[in-house]
Amino acid sequence: MPNLSQLKRQRMLALLDKIKEEHKTDDEMLIAIGEIENALISKKYGLVWEQHEEKVDVAMQTNIPVFTEVAEKEISLVSDWNYNFLLEGDNLHSLYLLEKTHKGAIDLIYIDPPYNTGHEDFVYDDNYVAEEDSFRHSKWLSFMEKRLRIAKELLSEKGVIFIQISDIEMAHLKCLCDDIFDESNFLNIISVNMKNIAGASGGGEDKRFKKNCEYILVYAKSYDFMPLFNGPYVYTEISDLIQRYIEEGKSWKYTTVLLDPGEKEYISSTVDGDGNEIKVYRRKNVVTMSINQIAKRDGITVKEAYQKYGINVFRTTNSQSSIRTRIIEYRQEQGIHDEILSIEYTPKTGKNKGVIYEQFYKDDVCNLFVWLRDTAETIDGELYKKDLQGTYWDMNGAMKNLTKEGAVEFSNGKKPVDLLKQIISLYPQDDITVLDFFAGSATTGHAVVALNADDGGTRKFILCTNNENNICKEKTYPRLKNVAHGYGKYAAIPFNLKYYKTDFVSRKEEFLSDALLAHMREMIQLEHGVKIDGSNYIMVMSDEEADELQANWANYPNAKALYVSKNVLFTTEQCVLFADTDIYIIPDYYFNFELKEVGESW
Repeated sequence: MPNLSQLKRQRMLALLDKIKEEHKTDDEMLIAIGEIENALISKKYGLVWEQHEEKVDVAMQTNIPVFTEVAEKEISLVSDWNYNFLLEGDNLHSLYLLEKTHKGAIDLIYIDPPYNTGHEDFVYDDNYVAEEDSFRHSKWLSFMEKRLRIAKELLSEKGVIFIQISDIEMAHLKCLCDDIFDESNFLNIISVNMKNIAGASGGGEDKRFKKNCEYILVYAKSYDFMPLFNGPYVYTEISDLIQRYIEEGKSWKYTTVLLDPGEKEYISSTVDGDGNEIKVYRRKNVVTMSINQIAKRDGITVKEAYQKYGINVFRTTNSQSSIRTRIIEYRQEQGIHDEILSIEYTPKTGKNKGVIYEQFYKDDVCNLFVWLRDTAETIDGELYKKDLQGTYWDMNGAMKNLTKEGAVEFSNGKKPVDLLKQIISLYPQDDITVLDFFAGSATTGHAVVALNADDGGTRKFILCTNNENNICKEKTYPRLKNVAHGYGKYAAIPFNLKYYKTDFVSRKEEFLSDALLAHMREMIQLEHGVKIDGSNYIMVMSDEEADELQANWANYPNAKALYVSKNVLFTTEQCVLFADTDIYIIPDYYFNFELKEVGESW
C-alpha cells in the first residue's frame, strides 16, 4: 500500500520546485521556500516537539564556560590523592566542560531529573513550568535532549545510564532515549516501589489509581560492549525469613548441615554432553546433622546455629539438569547404590564459568546438594538470604528513615542510599567513575563512598547541581561533608573532594588565552582526579619553570606527576632527571577550539 503522507510531500515539493524556478532571482523568496522545504523533509517518525532555547545556551554563544575551584570547601581525608568532584552551576555548563575532560570515560550515569509535575519542580529559564503551560512538555524535552546527548558522549563503550522518572514524562523520555542512545541499546524499565499504597500520592479521590511506583530507564552506550551486570538482590535475615515461611505455611528446606564432607575416593571419569571431563568421587564417612540438632548440641539458638554453620547448610533437589542426568546414568552404569558422590568439572557458562566446580549428590536418584551459601550472605555478623530481583524493585522499606540519611532534609525527591547502592553495585567492576548531573541531595555520592567502604572498591563520583534555593551550599555539599566526617550514629567514611563553581570568560576578553590559562588547573585536576599541589602533582607551563624545577628537584622527593605545556621542551638532562615521574602533556582540547575561533591558539 502507498505511503499517502509521502506522496503528499512529494507533490508539495514538486510544486515548490516550480515556484523556485519562477522566483529564481528573488533571494528572499528562495530563502523562504528553502525553510518550507526543510520543514517538509524533517523528521516524520518518532518524538517531535517545539525546540526551546535556554539562557545558558545564549550565554555560551558570547562566553566560554570555565570552572573555578572553591578551595576552602575541599575535603582531603585520604592520602591516596584520588579526588571526587562537586560541580556547582547549570549542569549544561558543567557537561560542556566534562565533555572536554571525560569524553568516553564515564562508566555509569545515574540521574533523577525534574519530573515536570507542574508543581514547582522544574525550572526553565528562571521560571517554574506550570501544569497549564502549553509548552510544558516541549520545554522539558528540549532541556533533557541537550543534556542526554552530551551524556552519551561521556559514556565509555562499556558505559550505562540509569534515568529515574515518574509516569508524567516516562513515555516521552523513552522515545527520546531511543533516538539518542538507539533502541538497540535499551536494556530495561525498572519499576521501583517507593511508597505504601496507603501513603501513595495522587488518585484516590478521582478516577486515577494512587501512585506508588517510579521508573528507571536503563540504556547502554553499546549493548555489544557493556559488561554482564551483577544481579540485584533483596536481602532478608534468615530467622525473619523462616518465621515468614511458618506464618505462610511454607516449607523451609535449608535445614541440614554438612559437618564433615568425609574423605573423597576417585572412582573414574565420565563426560558431559560436549565431551568435557567430569571426575566422580565416592565420599566416605560423611557427617550431616539437622540445624535443630546442632543448636541443641551446642546450646545455642537456631539463629546462632545458622550464623555459625550457614556456609555448610544445604537442601537437596531433584531438579533436572544435563549434568545430573549424566550422573544418574553413570551411577546406574557403575552399579553404585546408596552413597554420597561428589563430582568436579569446569562449567562453560554461568557464574562458575572457567573454574573447577564441586557438586554433591545423594542416593540412587542423585538428589543434588543446593547450598544456602550460594543464595545467602553474612552482613555485619547476620546471615541474610538474598533473592534475585527482576524489573520490580521494592524500596518502600528504604524510605522509612530517608529524612535522616546524610543528616540533611530534602523534601523534593530525596532518593534512598540503598537504591543507589543497588544500582551502582550492578556494575561488575569496583573501580568505575560514576556521574550524576542532577545531584540534588548527593545520594549518589553518598552511595559511591558507602559501597567502597563495604567492599574496598575505588569508585569515584562526579556530581553536578545548580544552586537553586541554595541547594548545593545547604544540601549537597553539607551532606558530603557529613558523610566524610561522620554524623549521628554513622561512622565517618573518609574521602577526598574538590568543589568547583561554574563561571564564564567573555569571548571578547582582550587576552583570552591568559584568562583561560587561569582555569587550566581545574581542568587538569578534574580529568586526572588529583590535586595539583606543587609538590606531588606539578604544573610546568614554561621552559623557565622547567629549569627552576630541575634546579630544585631534590626538594620534590614525592613528585608523582608533571603536567607540562606542549610549548615546553625538556632538555636531555631534564628528561633523565624526571624519568621516574609520570609526565602528561596538557592537551589542546581544553580550550583550543574556543581560542581558534577568536584567532588565538596555544
